[in-house]
Amino acid sequence: MTAHAAEEAGMQTEPRRNAGYAIMATLRNYGIDAVFGIPGTHNLEFYRHLEELEIKPVTTRHEQGASYGADGWSLTRGLPGVVVTTSGPGLLNSLSGAATAYAESRPMILLSPGRPRGQEFRDIGALHETKNPTGAVGAIVGVSRRVNSALEAVEMIHNAFVSFKHSRPRPVHIEVPLDVLEAEAEFTDADLAARPLGSPQPAPVDDVARAANILARAERPLIIAGGGSLAAGESLLELAEMLEAPVITSVNGKGAIPEKHRLSLGADLRLTAAHAFCREADATLIVGSKIGEAELWEGDIRPAGPVIRVDIMRDQMLTNITPDLELPGNSAAVVPQLAAALKVASEGRPERGRRELQPVFDALDEEGRAIAPELAQLNELIMEALPEDTIIAGDSSQVTYMGTTTFYRAPRPNSLLYMATYATLGYGLPAAVGAKIAAPERPVVCLLGDGALMFAIQELMTAVEQRLDLPVICVDNGGYGEIRANEEARRIAPTAVDLVQPDWVKLAEGFGAVGFEATVETLGETVRKALGTEGPSLIHLRIGA
Repeated sequence: MTAHAAEEAGMQTEPRRNAGYAIMATLRNYGIDAVFGIPGTHNLEFYRHLEELEIKPVTTRHEQGASYGADGWSLTRGLPGVVVTTSGPGLLNSLSGAATAYAESRPMILLSPGRPRGQEFRDIGALHETKNPTGAVGAIVGVSRRVNSALEAVEMIHNAFVSFKHSRPRPVHIEVPLDVLEAEAEFTDADLAARPLGSPQPAPVDDVARAANILARAERPLIIAGGGSLAAGESLLELAEMLEAPVITSVNGKGAIPEKHRLSLGADLRLTAAHAFCREADATLIVGSKIGEAELWEGDIRPAGPVIRVDIMRDQMLTNITPDLELPGNSAAVVPQLAAALKVASEGRPERGRRELQPVFDALDEEGRAIAPELAQLNELIMEALPEDTIIAGDSSQVTYMGTTTFYRAPRPNSLLYMATYATLGYGLPAAVGAKIAAPERPVVCLLGDGALMFAIQELMTAVEQRLDLPVICVDNGGYGEIRANEEARRIAPTAVDLVQPDWVKLAEGFGAVGFEATVETLGETVRKALGTEGPSLIHLRIGA
């Protein structure tokens, strides 16, 4: 019911133009049409205005699910995810998702109420009393600040959108004291209007020309693309084709060019075959990647030839591999600059012939299958059943990082929702919920292990409530399979890793979803059946002994 309708019905209403309205209207003006969280005693003024502003509230069953759901929505929609929590425990429950966004360089805005002004740090036993919430959150996110007015909160939102566009995206937390949140505030519509964010930052022209000359002379150029490369869009593929340079990505950069393209080596930086291939390059262009240790699985990819790095943050260009040439700037501007400069640098040079890449494709495929043959087979069976444009939400499960990252050939960026650095459990299901809400027209599937699913099984109820056509594929190896293998490798008897399992089909049905049992032989058929099922469904597949 809108405020006007409530007045007509004789219901009591609060002033429309309070800080809660100012904050939510500003977010709506930037295109935010969904927020994730749980209403609570202290945060209701954030919720009051959602219907009027046509913002969809997604009520998860845990605030951790809210922040993971906001991340999945953000990756799919291309806007920052917004999380609304109550004070104290609600805010702290959301921090795994905030830490994920920080580690993976993703935009997120967290909104929480706080103690009224003048009551900070008072140990009086107030409801949800927390010693220093902004300090706790500030230790994890990019910026955490307690504001003193509605306009200060609005200014933080404007600044956050600028930062997300022109810097390394990191989550922003805004704490609004209760007396500020609830009070009528002074602001104009112009104060709340979205501001122009400006053009992406290019690199210095002379440095771009030097880089183009290095790449033009190279016989075995290579492109390594991370999450920061996704802003370049089709320009990255254009550059790769001009150079006849294969593209290998981090998991966050997966789909930077279509992975069925002849120059795509997929997201397999962790494999030793990829390490060996990278070391042979006589010129390497690294775009928007820190070449993180978690991506390399302790491998060494230091190439023989010069290294050129493109990054929006200079400090990121100095991590793990020292460049011979730095190109600071946004890949959305720098990659087209490079493509234009390469045309000039290539004038008079013989046309490049096609690279023979089949041996490296074969080596990557063979190694990927050897790591986990059963998981490779399962992923291939599932991929055969999925439509081309499917979004897959994974988790920190073996079926994801030993299977989907390799055997799902992403047609475009953010088609695999994952978090390679933070590697959290419980991410997949709420992220899938967020993705399906962001893109209801696209197929979305959650594929994960039993241990990961148990971290967030309550969010199946969110999917039911939101009436989402969402298959969840649970690959059950009886508990924490990787840790079991780690224990065996250290000659430790399996300890605390073999988990008692529920009846998964009955569990799904208890939530109001549809449950399926599958075997390896029936897996493809069952996935197709789930895709045609209305509402959420859960496929249980037992593997191993």
